[in-house]
Amino acid sequence: MARSDLRCATVLLLLLVGSCSAAGYSAYPLDLAHKLPPDAFARCRAVLLNHYDTLAFSDVESFRLETEWLPTADPPGERRATVYRDVTRPASLAVVVELRRLAVPLIGLPHWTTARGDAYSERQLAEWLRESLSEPEGVGELVGDGQQAAAESGDK
Repeated sequence: MARSDLRCATVLLLLLVGSCSAAGYSAYPLDLAHKLPPDAFARCRAVLLNHYDTLAFSDVESFRLETEWLPTADPPGERRATVYRDVTRPASLAVVVELRRLAVPLIGLPHWTTARGDAYSERQLAEWLRESLSEPEGVGELVGDGQQAAAESGDK
């Protein structure tokens, strides 16, 4: 009897461990046909601020940017984005956009679901970053009064 209990406990433990392990989420790779420009961090930072308003984390040395959680409307939830240098691939960045939803059970308190990857938003952010990183340095850069840098050179 004790032997069958031990066997049953072992099987249950293996099933529990197997069900808890899940494959990690892989970031969307943003591979560029050229090297990252010297001002790549500033360009990525500008794109994130333009589309996500605030940053929770910004580190130039490790090339990592992360936004705050921002509310989404339909269905209710929050989204945040992270961009970092992919050290395993040359001239590549990694893009992660996470989405968590507000769950409202019939009985109990509302709570956030586990954050999951938002593939559509990752592709969209990657496209915005690709456009920003493909422009030559200085093009589209805003100067203090909101005029484009080209306007300063007399092309008004």
